[in-house]
Amino acid sequence: MEYSKQNVSNYYLYDTQVENLFLSEYMASAPGEFVKAYLVAAMYAQFNMPADDRIVAKAAGVDPEKMAECWAYWESRGVVRRVYTDPEGGAYDIELVNLREEVFGSRAPSAEPKAVARMDDKALARLYRDIEASAGRMLEAREPEEVASWLSEYAMTPEFILCGYKFCAAKRRSTKCRYVGTVLKDWKSKGLSSPAQVEEYLQGIDRHYDLYRQIFRELGFTRSATEEEKRIMNKWFDDYGFDLNKIKEACGRTAGISNPNINYVDAVLTAWHKESGRTPETEAELLTVRIEKLYEKDRQENAARTEAIRRKIYAKIPRMEQIQEDLRTCRFNISRYMLMGGPGKEAAAEQRAKIESLRREKSLLLKQAGYSESALDTAYTCKQCRDTGFLEDGSRCPCYKDKMRLLMNQEG
Repeated sequence: MEYSKQNVSNYYLYDTQVENLFLSEYMASAPGEFVKAYLVAAMYAQFNMPADDRIVAKAAGVDPEKMAECWAYWESRGVVRRVYTDPEGGAYDIELVNLREEVFGSRAPSAEPKAVARMDDKALARLYRDIEASAGRMLEAREPEEVASWLSEYAMTPEFILCGYKFCAAKRRSTKCRYVGTVLKDWKSKGLSSPAQVEEYLQGIDRHYDLYRQIFRELGFTRSATEEEKRIMNKWFDDYGFDLNKIKEACGRTAGISNPNINYVDAVLTAWHKESGRTPETEAELLTVRIEKLYEKDRQENAARTEAIRRKIYAKIPRMEQIQEDLRTCRFNISRYMLMGGPGKEAAAEQRAKIESLRREKSLLLKQAGYSESALDTAYTCKQCRDTGFLEDGSRCPCYKDKMRLLMNQEG
């Protein structure tokens, strides 16, 4: 005797079971798109219907490119597991966790480490390119591995990590990996996990946030201020020394124009500032601004010097350019394999061994050609801060005072 059940031919006529634990403990705090994708996946899983990320994304109305991020999020919360069917190629199946078993079951924990979320190669490469664009520099030797650890060990999304780099570049003037990591981990400890939450948090601690809102209300704007608009408004308070009433008076001048905007108000306040005898041209040449110009000059000159040296070495040692590219590829591969958890450890070890072999070959070729081992490294006037003026902990570099003395001596 056999028992069987009629196959479901139209699953849209049936109901999908969702655990109350998911609804009460996980759903409210999750991004809406991830919730929709999970529910659609649960439907396909319940009826054993064949599907993939593309099908689930289409049914849930989610961008297919966000599906890897979606499963990374749910796996970090313990709601799903990735079961790798092809660790080398990165292929995996999604297993929806029985939350009641996880919370109340007596199942012994597995001795095997859980496979962590993994981005596909294109997404990971895109993240590294975006980081380099935001930081205005190439990734450092072990930086890809560090970024990979943020993705896997701390369940940070690529958008969240990129937000950290952009913030540190714009606000802290330092994009060193260790410093960015400190900022990101601090945000995570505060319960932040998305750029939107970070923006809300930063607005809450911004000393001028309430002033921005009042100015925008005066202009009839309902949106938030952009970073450039904040910079302009900060100038009115910090450099020009105007109070809120004076700024509101300038905002009132926009009543006669068809398209009120910050630049118009800025022009009015700048004119008033000039009339007061404190021209922006003289006040803008503050010591900190002038010191930053010295750092910028150092960075440009050193970048040109570094590129010239590299071109010369590549011409003399044709093999060297390929070695540099292979080293970059190996570092990228290590970060890929790290995101695979246990299955990728052996492959990552092989890449590290290859890096050591390439480094030995590189060192030998440079020595034979009469160059030092660091000849291809980026040149810096100050190696401590790498010509940024800030150390890894965000504090001022000692060279900052040297540049300050230089300017003061020039002025007598």
